[in-house]
Amino acid sequence: MLLIAGPYESTLTALGLKSFNSIAAAFGPDQPPRKSGVFVQPRTLTRPGGLPVSIFYKQYFHQPPSLGFLGRPSKARREYDNYETFTILNVRCAERIACGEQRDKMGRLRSAFIITRAIPDAVGLIEFMSERCPPSSGAANARSRRAVLRQLAEMTRAIHQAGFFHNDLYWRNILVSIEKNRPPLVWWIDCPRGQFDRWSPWRRRRLLKDLAGLDKCGSQYCTRSERLDFAKTYLGKNSLDAETLTLARDVTRYRRERWPEDWNGR
Repeated sequence: MLLIAGPYESTLTALGLKSFNSIAAAFGPDQPPRKSGVFVQPRTLTRPGGLPVSIFYKQYFHQPPSLGFLGRPSKARREYDNYETFTILNVRCAERIACGEQRDKMGRLRSAFIITRAIPDAVGLIEFMSERCPPSSGAANARSRRAVLRQLAEMTRAIHQAGFFHNDLYWRNILVSIEKNRPPLVWWIDCPRGQFDRWSPWRRRRLLKDLAGLDKCGSQYCTRSERLDFAKTYLGKNSLDAETLTLARDVTRYRRERWPEDWNGR
């Protein structure tokens, strides 16, 4: 199975990258690993007659072939599809380029890859909030922090309102791009476990897991007022009210019960 995003079909075709094996040979490791694992590396896609494109290549290896993905998509395929969902919901995310799966005759997954375009001038959210814009570092930085957290809240609200849940919504999967004289922009990456859930009884728990995942680092790098402002923005509120405070307590309780080893009392 091979899927190539429309804007990149002609480029990959011109480079002779028209199959799983040709793409894996061009961007993957020199030798496949002897056991299951994940290979992730920045690469460069050279466009014939055009500027090179910085990309990230991620390939999953399953040794022996995995029965766990029999009859269902690989993590790479789910991440590829989830980026399309984010784009439809106006959630900024990595631009998808291609993905592929390789299975044996029984349908067991042997390997899968996804290629995404690198986000220029971007740093991780942890680095942005702790080093680029630490608390109490001036009014301009305070505005940038507020803008980032509000974007993050609005993006999370957008997917939840659509019935989609990320399931890996942690700060390590969030980037912030910084351009001179422009406000910072939030981007989501790495979503192989996200899925729609429009009716099950676990919807509330999925919602709290996403929010609590964000609050794991939020409790370390954000002030209490910033965290409450996040909850307020997520709910679409203009002022702090009982619903906002209830959500904040529910998120904190979930985080304490789900990850007691990381509990910091905040």
